[in-house]
Amino acid sequence: MSGFLKKILIIILLSVSGIAGAFARNANNSDAGQTLTPTEFGGLVVMSGFRPIAVDILWIRAEDLARERRYYELLSLYNMIAALDPHFEGAWVYNSFNLAYRISELENTEEKKWRWVREGLLYAMRGMEKNPNSHEIAFAISWIYYNRIGNSEYFIGRTLEDGILNPENKSVIELARGWAERGFSIRPHTIYIDWTLEFIYRSYGNQAVDPIEKIRYLRKRIEIWEGVKSDKPHATKIAREKIKTLKKEINSLTVR
Repeated sequence: MSGFLKKILIIILLSVSGIAGAFARNANNSDAGQTLTPTEFGGLVVMSGFRPIAVDILWIRAEDLARERRYYELLSLYNMIAALDPHFEGAWVYNSFNLAYRISELENTEEKKWRWVREGLLYAMRGMEKNPNSHEIAFAISWIYYNRIGNSEYFIGRTLEDGILNPENKSVIELARGWAERGFSIRPHTIYIDWTLEFIYRSYGNQAVDPIEKIRYLRKRIEIWEGVKSDKPHATKIAREKIKTLKKEINSLTVR
């Protein structure tokens, strides 16, 4: 690498650190989601010719900030990464999980934890706006609703009263189901979508009292595994076993 490019990289790194720090200082007095928007760091646009290099540097810096627990600066960098490379679906997924799980668990109150769980979910939703056909981001949103929020009475309560996360006043499992079914409708899709939807349908079936309703969800689960069997050769064996078990359950309900 030439001396000129090395100087440019140093400038980029210093600029990134300075911008993130400035927005982070402002963020301490505002909601986590207000740290930075793509239009607020126009200075980075001039670096578009070095976009891949800038993104790499941001990732390295983000890991440093995570270890140092400098979360507001970290969120600023995540937003910068998303703005520089909005169609990198893996970044949206990784960063949303990092916010909703890794960072939130380091907080010492439910309220503080919720703040980061919510931000992780909103971050993934912004990614879905940029990538409407992303089964990976749809999975991330569904799983955060189902697993992260669904396992906490406090998080469930906050979600039910949140007009942004839940504008139609649905239950948490309904929100998770909607996103999982959206991801499932995209072909091909990650097997994590299949597993998530399997868990959700199983929950619905377990809660059902009417045997006909139970059978309906068992058949939905069979449909999932039939898709796995045809689309994912590496999971054919487990799909066949699942289908066999589910059909036995249907038969047991039918003969009653």
